[in-house]
Parts: sequence; C-alpha cells; structure tokens
Amino acid sequence: MTNGRDVRELLPLYAVGELSADEAEAVERAIEADPNLAAELDSYLELVAVAPSPDVKTRLMASAGGGRFEKFSDRMAKLLDVTIDRARELLGLIERPASWENPVPGVDLIHFDGGPAYAAADCGFVRVAPGGKFPWHTHRGEEVSVILSGALRDHEGRLFRAGDEWVQQQGMEHELFTEGDEAVIFVARAMNGIEVRRRQ
Repeated sequence: MTNGRDVRELLPLYAVGELSADEAEAVERAIEADPNLAAELDSYLELVAVAPSPDVKTRLMASAGGGRFEKFSDRMAKLLDVTIDRARELLGLIERPASWENPVPGVDLIHFDGGPAYAAADCGFVRVAPGGKFPWHTHRGEEVSVILSGALRDHEGRLFRAGDEWVQQQGMEHELFTEGDEAVIFVARAMNGIEVRRRQ
C-alpha cells in the first residue's frame, strides 16, 4: 500500500507518468518483488507505447480512479449493482470516442450490462450535444438517471444539473433539452427501455 492505495491501482498511472516520486518508487519496489505485477505493468506500458494518445492516457487514469468522473464511481456502482472497479472502467468509456454510437442526430449512446440486480435493465450513458435535445419518448418501465456533466431541462421546465438524480416512472412521456454550451452526459438504468416517437 502507498498513501492508502494498493500498488496495483497505481500501475496505469505509473505507465503514463502521473505518479509522485514516492509513489513511483513504491511501484518499482513492488514490481521487483512480484513478477505478476511486473507483467501487468508491462501490459500497460505496451498499450501506451503502441497508442500514446491522450485517449489512452485518459482511459488508463479513469480505470485507476483518476478520471474526471471519478467522483461518480461510488454512485455508479450502486446504481448499476457493479463493483467500484467496474464503475471506473465504465466511466472510462466516456473518454473513448469509439465507444459511442449515434442513433439519433445530436444524441450519442454507450450501452453496457448492469450487475446481477439489474441484468434485465437497459443501462448506458447518454450524451446530448449543446443546443440539442433527446426526442419525445415514453418510458416502458422505471428509469433512474444521474447527470454527470452539463444541464438538462425537461419539457415542463424542470432543470437537472451535474450530480442530480431523478426517477422517471413507467408511462412518463417527455423530451429533454440541453442548457448552456456544454454537452450533457448522464448515466441511465432503464427497466424495459423507452419508446422514441413523435410528440402528438
């Protein structure tokens, strides 16, 4: 342990040069004593060498609890019934452009599986471009969402900002609009999904 953190958690940060001198020294001592740790570090170093991009660095930092959404990892773990490590891994996907799908203009999605308690739920991240909207839709079951960045307003004028959580009940119908010049990103756990349709 170093500063209360397991050495294994520090390996990605070591690979991208984000540790203090004391932490780096602790990692080096640990890998000298443990061939398994050394092999794990080598895999991170190879990744950085093959693709030394900001994307790789951001993903490695997120997986070690150093990403910009780290403060949401505990809430994500509880919302999705996954471990903290899995929540950090999922949050790291946000920084990876290739993770996103674009089914509707101005709206991007990342789908993933929830943990055992929510294996049947539709779980994922939603990103809505600045000045954009999530189209009119009906909730087929309960959805719980947490805003990770930006601000979102529903058609009734309610405003949700980063950190806000809201529950949308089965049968609720609405559309959502971004506020300001920042893209909105939120995580959602939806039972039975949603039906996107034209507003009548």
